[in-house]
Formats: sequence, structure tokens, C-alpha cells
Amino acid sequence: MTVRQRNRSLLLAGGLLLGAGAFDLLAGIGDVGSGDVYASLDADGLVFYDLTSWAWLHVASGVLLVVTGLAVASGRRRWVTAALVVGAVVVVVHLLFAPYHPIEALIVVGLTLAAARLVVRHRRAERRDPPVRTAGRPSR
Repeated sequence: MTVRQRNRSLLLAGGLLLGAGAFDLLAGIGDVGSGDVYASLDADGLVFYDLTSWAWLHVASGVLLVVTGLAVASGRRRWVTAALVVGAVVVVVHLLFAPYHPIEALIVVGLTLAAARLVVRHRRAERRDPPVRTAGRPSR
């Protein structure tokens, strides 16, 4: 993998994280403003669920994804690691929320995992092909 291909993979990963974050942010804002209440039938009767706090969590994870997506394109090692950590947290949040909004969870988890795969491949290629240091000597 050449340096140019590595940069392209990080740009694509950043774009995927940015897209997932924007989608999550817009969906979270829509859920905060809607005021929907979910209900389920239990042995004790009808139970109502207010998911506004989950919507705020989606807004926060959307902002994290957008910021991480913009920062991953820089190619610095700490941002690449941050993308994996933020991606793992976002995937867990969406898998817990999947029964209420399955399509939203599927879209965000899919984009985040695709970006994480690109980031991991970038790190493997970086580890496999370390940069050559000539220490000021001309190459042959």
C-alpha cells in the first residue's frame, strides 16, 4: 500500500464517520423534539417509556462522530486510535437502542464499522511498511 492509498483510506474513513455522525445528529435532534413515548404491555399493565435521554445520547454520539471524522483525515496516530474508541462506543449505544429504531441503528453501525475496518487496515499497513530513515544520506 502506498502512502497515497493510505491517505485515501483515512479520507474515506473520515467521510464515513462524518456521514454517520451527521445522520445520528439529525436523527437525535428529531427524536428530542418529537416527544414520542413508547408503550409496552406488561403483566402489571401498560408501561410507558420516555426515550428523550437516549435521544440526547444520540446527539452527543453524533457530535463525537463528526469531530472524529474530521480529525481522522489528518492521519495522526492518536486520532486514528480515537476513531476506533469512539466507533466502539457508538456501536454499543446503537445496539442497545436498536429495538426502538432498527433502521437508524443499522445505518449508523454499518457506516461506523466500515470506517473502523478502513482504520484498522491503515494501521496494519503502517506497521508493516515503516518509513525508511536515511539520516541525511543519499539513497543509492
